Amino acid sequence: MDIIAMYFFCVSMIERATTGFLLWRVTMKFRAGVDRVLADLGLTHAQYSLLASLRGMTGDSGARPSQRELADHTGLEPIFVSKLARALEQAGLLTRATSDRDSRAVELALTPQGVETATAAVERVQGLHRELLAPIGGPGGATDHQLADTLRTLLGAPPPAARTDPEREPSRQVGSRNMTTPAGPPPLTGQDLGEAEGAVHGLLETIVAGTEVSAEEYVVLRVVTLRPPMTFPELRAFLTSQRQLRRDEDQVDALLRRLDGAGLLTGLDGAGPVSVTARGANLHAAVFASVQRVGGQVFGGFDPAELAVTKRVLAEVTRRALRLRTELAAA
Repeated sequence: MDIIAMYFFCVSMIERATTGFLLWRVTMKFRAGVDRVLADLGLTHAQYSLLASLRGMTGDSGARPSQRELADHTGLEPIFVSKLARALEQAGLLTRATSDRDSRAVELALTPQGVETATAAVERVQGLHRELLAPIGGPGGATDHQLADTLRTLLGAPPPAARTDPEREPSRQVGSRNMTTPAGPPPLTGQDLGEAEGAVHGLLETIVAGTEVSAEEYVVLRVVTLRPPMTFPELRAFLTSQRQLRRDEDQVDALLRRLDGAGLLTGLDGAGPVSVTARGANLHAAVFASVQRVGGQVFGGFDPAELAVTKRVLAEVTRRALRLRTELAAA
């Protein structure tokens, strides 16, 4: 079953989408929501992920995790963690220092301003999570626990050491707006979703490494192959509208031109639809075969009931995030 490929294939009907696609969509909506609630703090979602993770890893212990340890914890690429850390250091939110244990390692620590900013950011994001997860019983509910456990399984992470017994908590119904949120951080956060999305996207990047295309270029080939025919302006507008690609019109234009120049697409300069060339079709088929094989390994072996719950929850969180995004944009 083409799970990872469908994850990146932009279908229009969420209720007919695969679990992987819904995971991708809800992660991007969480990310957009976090970007908005943290905008006045000067933080992006990626910067928040690093700050919040560093705050959680250090706590009151005074520990100084290395950039590599933080990369392993967040699922981000080490080079990206290094770039984020340098920017946050310039903003006065953390310090970077060579480790006494390993001269090759760089250790990180929050400054007092960083602690204050991270604390404020975590409170805002937890509020966003309570709003987004309310339809499934809110953070800490039984459905939330099930979703968190499924995502941890996808990440290969162990279950939490301790958890409140859902049967001892007040009954919660999906869709109810009158939820009592338990104290403490929620068991499922945007960071959990972001880590899962990052792991799956990184897997696709690994699959296409050594081919003629990047992960995003493969996505474009897949869209052109499977969606109804579109002219160049229609295709460019469609891809630009897909926020998960994080490409504006000029960037999408350049992406399509690269594929055209490589002889993988045709029709960009005509009035007819854009289509893959024979070479593009062969390349797409080869990558698709690898994606299909690896996708079965990633999602195979799960209890179908657990996957059904995950898919249903992600669809609901996606819907909630879309609504909240509209409200925040209008505020």
